[in-house]
Amino acid sequence: MARCCALRLQEQGYAVTLVAKPDLAPPSWGNAGHIATEQTQVLARLSTASRVLTDLFPRGPVALDWRNIPAWLPWSFRFLHACRPTIVRQGDSALKNLMADALPAWKRLTETLDRPDLIDLRGIIKLWEGATAERSATASLQTDNSFITATRVETRLIDIFNQTLASPVRAGVHFAGTAHITSPREILDTLLARFTLSGGVHVPAMALSINHATRNVHVKTTDGDLVADRVIVACGIRSGSLLPRVTVPLMAERGYHVEWDHGGRWTLPNVVFEDRAVVVTRFGSRLRATSFVEFTRDASRPDPCKWHRLEAHVRELGLPVKSAFSRWHGSRPTLPDYLPALGTLRHAPRIIAAYGHNHLGLTLAPVTAELITTHLLHGTPLPTPFNPDRFSLSS
Repeated sequence: MARCCALRLQEQGYAVTLVAKPDLAPPSWGNAGHIATEQTQVLARLSTASRVLTDLFPRGPVALDWRNIPAWLPWSFRFLHACRPTIVRQGDSALKNLMADALPAWKRLTETLDRPDLIDLRGIIKLWEGATAERSATASLQTDNSFITATRVETRLIDIFNQTLASPVRAGVHFAGTAHITSPREILDTLLARFTLSGGVHVPAMALSINHATRNVHVKTTDGDLVADRVIVACGIRSGSLLPRVTVPLMAERGYHVEWDHGGRWTLPNVVFEDRAVVVTRFGSRLRATSFVEFTRDASRPDPCKWHRLEAHVRELGLPVKSAFSRWHGSRPTLPDYLPALGTLRHAPRIIAAYGHNHLGLTLAPVTAELITTHLLHGTPLPTPFNPDRFSLSS
């Protein structure tokens, strides 16, 4: 998010300094690489809340860190408040409009970078294994998918999957109009390289505090103090700790992955095994399996049981494994209404929010950068549901 915003502003004529401590494995690197344009409904709704009961780990992918109840219990009350029908309708409308330009913005970004190879436009396939596979696939086809085309996977392709997999699948749906990044590491490095080539300044440090003044903003970092005309806060889960006098109820929604060499034996499309809530993505010679929504503190220790479960899924599916597993975990920054915070802070008009994108951070990074740039250049208002002060105003 930060690199997209920095590059966009630099190329529009701003003199931009990017304060970002080098991170070899941030959430934007560790996810499935999926540009999830099919996900146009906010997750803050009662049907999602009910899944905490049915999908609670170890039965499913939802995990509550019982060691850190104070971290997620107050957030949960805000989440339930955001599940009210009026708020859900407003959120769905705002997210749908934002998502409409998500993939076009990614195409524009890769063209700007002269790297169209960084994005694969072939879409994604969702597969079901269980007895209710046909019913689940039919329900998926009947969902309002807005900007994508959902079609049933032909029997021929199901047979090809089943020649490779140890656990046979029974139905599938292909979502065209979605995409995935071919190399998360390379997109991050390319963004930073293009930013500095465009004249941007990268300070490899961590922001510690932000203080708003009448004519400027003071930023204290681990590498000294900076003074700026404007500051964009796109610091993921740490964003709230940097903002004075604003309520930022960010939850560390932790995801996990395991990754390994497939030995050239996986040539099938990227897939979601819906019954397992596992996404399997090929990044060149590597396969990655991702899953879990764990509500916790960012600093809490990871749970090895999540990696064990992912590795068990890999074995049960019969995926080709030609190396040891590497393991990762990372915290998605999630606000209770599952919408990002975008725009100028009411009490600090020189500070602009661009955080809280939850599991859609990769999907929405380029379009967010475009919106924030237009907002700064022309004062274009951003949708009310994204108001960064909305939790302060309601508290």
